[in-house]
Parts: sequence; structure tokens; C-alpha cells
Amino acid sequence: MGQEENLDLVNGSKSLEPKDEKLLFYSLLKNPVRRQIITLLKENGSMAASDLKKLLGISVGTLYYHLEFMQPFVVKTDKRRYRLSEKGLRLVDSMKVSDFLAETSVSEPAGFRKYVYAFTLNPLLQRVQLTNTTLVPVSLASAMVYLLLSWRLSNSQLILHFRPVGFPELALLYAAGNLVFLIVLMLVAGFLTTFKKGGEALIAATVPLALTPSNLLLAVFAVLSGFGLLGNGWFGIVSFGVYVFFHVWQMAALAAVLVSAKGVSWEKAVAAVVALSYISLFLSQNL
Repeated sequence: MGQEENLDLVNGSKSLEPKDEKLLFYSLLKNPVRRQIITLLKENGSMAASDLKKLLGISVGTLYYHLEFMQPFVVKTDKRRYRLSEKGLRLVDSMKVSDFLAETSVSEPAGFRKYVYAFTLNPLLQRVQLTNTTLVPVSLASAMVYLLLSWRLSNSQLILHFRPVGFPELALLYAAGNLVFLIVLMLVAGFLTTFKKGGEALIAATVPLALTPSNLLLAVFAVLSGFGLLGNGWFGIVSFGVYVFFHVWQMAALAAVLVSAKGVSWEKAVAAVVALSYISLFLSQNL
């Protein structure tokens, strides 16, 4: 499709809805659950919440969160069924004549951006979040790995920064407390970036999985410690570089939690997690 044709399609679709509402609609489609909801409602006209829940394989709370988030494009009828509003229908129809616009907003990035996107763990988080049958056990397993590695190394985190602890049992206790504290802080960050309730359960369940970079870092340090390399000369410098890399990766993964669970922009999510990192650094140096 040529550039002039693209411009014509954009100009033609602008007459359907204001630009801000179209951008909001396309941003909703970044979440796979919302894409499925829109597809089901488009194909079936209207559906009961129980039918949507059964087909999507998600909890009632998660379903209602997404439905509320999708207003005013999805509305509730007098018969307690959900359907696309006239505005939602027009925007879905406009996607057929401007697929390139939808693709630039919905599809995964290409080239180098694709690897950056994968680095944030956002694709993994979105796949796991599709059903509670995958989200709950995977998150519990990740939390157990985090606690066991903290106990094994006598090393625990204060939000995002690691600190050595004298006894393994104390490190395990600190790690459990830090996990709960981090979930609370992420819930607060989610609200402050959207000023909307909803998605709290999804954040709480996803944070342990987002600690995968911290788990991998603890595993690396466990291997290095086993070979007695952590305190040896130049290898100490290498280990510091490894720590910085995994710290940045951890921040990106937590930002992805806010993006996938609350639907916020990457800019707001990254700003919130950077603030969280500074709070973590301040506390680790002063407590």
C-alpha cells in the first residue's frame, strides 16, 4: 500500500471518531484479553458475562476489570449482557479500512524493538495472564524460587536492591516481607498512574513472575559463590556489571506489569518504576 493511500485511509477514518478516542481504542487492543472480548462481541452481537468468562478462561474479577476499562466502547444492556457500543462498532469497522493503523498500535514491534519488547517480559506476562490456570501456579512457583534462592544465599532485597543478611532464615523472612511490600507498592503505582481502580488482583498475581530477573541474578550469584569467584579481583567487577544488567531488566519487567495489567503507557510505567528504584536505593542506604 502506498503512502498516499495510507494518508487517504487515515483522513477517511478521522471522520469516524476524535483522534484521542481512536488512540484509546487502539491502546486497549494491546491487551490480548481485550482483543478477544472485542472479537467475541463483534461476532456474537451481545454476550452474558458468564459466557465471556467461560470462553476466555479468566476470573470474574478480571473480566469485569477489562469490561470497565473498555468503556465507552463496550456497554451493558438492560438484559445484563454486554455488546459493542455504536462508537465501538464504528471503530472496529474503521480498522477494516485502516489495518495499517491498527497494526502499528497492536502488533508486536519488529526489528530491534522486538528484542527490547521481549526483554521487558511483556509478551510472557500477557500470555500467562490469559487464564488463571496458568497465572496462579506459574506465579506461585516463581515466588517459591525467589524465597528459596534468598534463603540459599542469605541475601534479600529491599524493594529492588539486594542486601546480604546474616542468617538464611532471616533472609527468607525478609524476602517474604519484601515480596508483599513490593506488591503493595506496585498496587499504589498502578493507581497513581491511572487514578482508576481495577486490575489489583492481576498485579498482585503477576509481580512474583516479574521477579524472574531477580531470580536469575540470584541463581548466577549462587553459581559464582559455589566456585568462590564473587570476591576475586576482576571477577568482582564483572559481577557488578551483571548486577546492573539484571537490575535494569528487573525494572523493565515491573514496568511491563503495569502495562499489561493496568493498560498504562510505557512512559508512565517506566517513570513509576524508576521512582520505585530511587526509593529502594534510599531505603537500602539509610536502613
